[in-house]
Amino acid sequence: MKITFVGAGSRIFCKNVLTDILALPNLRKNTMIALHDINEQRLEHIFEEMELYKQDHVDKLANVEFTKTTDLRDAIEDAKYVIDAIMVGGPESLKLDIDIPIKYGIDQCIGDTTSVGAVFRALRTFPVLAEIIKTMQDIGYNAGQKNCARPLLLNYANPMAMNTWYCNALWPGSTVGLCHGVQGTFKQLHTTQIGASAEECSFLCAGINHMAWFTELWFRDGTQKDAKWQDAYPIIWEHYKDEPEIVYDEKVRWDMMKATGYYMTESSGHLSEYVPYYRKRQDLIEKYKGNTNGFNNLQHGWDLQFYGANSDAVDAEARLKPQSMRFKDAPSEEYASHIINAMETDQPFRFNGNVMNIKGGLITNVPADCCVEVPVFADSHGIHPQGGIELPTVCAALCTSNIMVHKATIDGALAHDKEKIYQAVLLDPLSAAVCSPEEIRQMVDEMFDAEKQWLAWF
Repeated sequence: MKITFVGAGSRIFCKNVLTDILALPNLRKNTMIALHDINEQRLEHIFEEMELYKQDHVDKLANVEFTKTTDLRDAIEDAKYVIDAIMVGGPESLKLDIDIPIKYGIDQCIGDTTSVGAVFRALRTFPVLAEIIKTMQDIGYNAGQKNCARPLLLNYANPMAMNTWYCNALWPGSTVGLCHGVQGTFKQLHTTQIGASAEECSFLCAGINHMAWFTELWFRDGTQKDAKWQDAYPIIWEHYKDEPEIVYDEKVRWDMMKATGYYMTESSGHLSEYVPYYRKRQDLIEKYKGNTNGFNNLQHGWDLQFYGANSDAVDAEARLKPQSMRFKDAPSEEYASHIINAMETDQPFRFNGNVMNIKGGLITNVPADCCVEVPVFADSHGIHPQGGIELPTVCAALCTSNIMVHKATIDGALAHDKEKIYQAVLLDPLSAAVCSPEEIRQMVDEMFDAEKQWLAWF
């Protein structure tokens, strides 16, 4: 079995996912892991780290082989699973995504999902994704065969919904998008807001990436025999009444729960960009900013500052000698290893993944054939999304406002039509809250000109 990691220079994340995979006995019986990156220094360092990991734990990893390459075709050839964690353009491109829109009054904290920055981040990423998909078709696992298992792309790159949608537009069924927002939010809900263990809680969460809603949240007292499942939202509201400080630095997310009745998956810093309510005036930013100095503080360009500092740190570490790591006995909550294990062992695994809403069958009241985030089961026959979900009207409407930005971006990319990209930004809730149509056109023109080194394909 060959697993390829594209963007292996995202070193900490790459190590976490790979050690997750190797924590599962069935995934280290006869496994090749191909590491790919265009940054040779980072690639060499992660390769040395994983080789040292194998040497330190050779009793468990004797049947695992690591390879490294800057050649994408070499990396993907015969791969059954391809994991990507790419970010095209680096801090220089992110700076343009943030600095140009603020000139027009559009204040972004992250800029990686739906906003104008996310649209251009998607346009920079699409050519690399297209190359990955084409290579998987040409020389990936079972290449050229019909009616059999195909390689699967596990996409971790943002903007998640747009990237996953684009890949599946090029090759239907090729890609599932993975994020840790659902499992991270569930942990927050059951520990800090319900005050219970994960085993005492259950949920249904659906929507789009970074805007999926916990439409059902249940609690059952594990200390009582035959305890029945009950709605956990009244417990949360009672807890809030007694201890309002449980909001902590999630003021935007709580405000949206008060407005809609449902908690959703993304942090306040992110969420503040997806709706038109919070970032259009400084007094609103001050009112809803969190208590910490992270992205929930709603700080302008926070992710750019974080990414730049983190990128410098990764480059510095790449010049150091690799350090030994203890063997990871159990995988983390990241989905990739669990999905691969389910497909290799036929032991089903449930997760929330980003997949296509084919004929509107998964979420019935958002646009058909968009990219949605819903419960999915994986087994040896592939991935099987759960369908027939109807969101509350307000949740569906807020998702649809973002989905239409995604759709216009995909349409524009497939047609190489700059006007459709302008229309994508025109539909962005945050841009629309601040700018006139003509101002948005001027901004999009400036963005295309400033980022032309990454958009030659367009």
